[in-house]
Amino acid sequence: MVLDSRYDRIRIVLAGGPCDDRHMDEDRLRWIYGATTPGELRDRYEEWASTYDDDLGGMEWQAPAACAARCHRWAGRDGVVLDAGCGTGLVGVELHRLGIGRLIGFDLSDAMLDAARARAVYDELHQGSLLEALPFEPDSFDAVVSVGVFTHGHVGPEALRGLADVVRPGGHVSITFRDDVLDPLGCGAEIARLEADGVWSLVERTESSPLIVEGGRGVDMRVWTWRVG
Repeated sequence: MVLDSRYDRIRIVLAGGPCDDRHMDEDRLRWIYGATTPGELRDRYEEWASTYDDDLGGMEWQAPAACAARCHRWAGRDGVVLDAGCGTGLVGVELHRLGIGRLIGFDLSDAMLDAARARAVYDELHQGSLLEALPFEPDSFDAVVSVGVFTHGHVGPEALRGLADVVRPGGHVSITFRDDVLDPLGCGAEIARLEADGVWSLVERTESSPLIVEGGRGVDMRVWTWRVG
């Protein structure tokens, strides 16, 4: 059999066939980035959930800890926090360790939510899409944290306003962005528009840091934090 691409190899693995590709963790990430609809993204995460932590651990995925630390800095120990796109709960583990007050998880994939539930660090977990109206009242949270969500094949800038809307005035939103996708995906322009409209104001932007390794090189990311209202 001739394999035309890494995407062919990942399909074989998901179908149960053998593969000894040393770069399978990066293949999976590219496969996820290639999703073209919310339904396709959900289905791919359903399949990936069982090996997600191990695959990203092999890529030195440090963004959950980095963003959780900034969220905790602004929300404080008694804060009520929404983990938007919580996945298997890696951010939740860090926030729980730091002593956050109350933690709510939200994700597109039921399988990822099952993995997060098994960690026993969330007070509530909800399934849904960040591209639709969130199932929370305005001003429900002291802070929102979102890691690995606003990127290739995932959630676009149109979801940023919805995160701000569920945070109380004076609360905070902390999000990770890859430096190389912020403007191409339109997030930079939407961030500026929300700032100009008074929806939020930037209070912190960390220095670039290689928070994941792809293709043998670190990919620079930052944690951005805004105060709402």
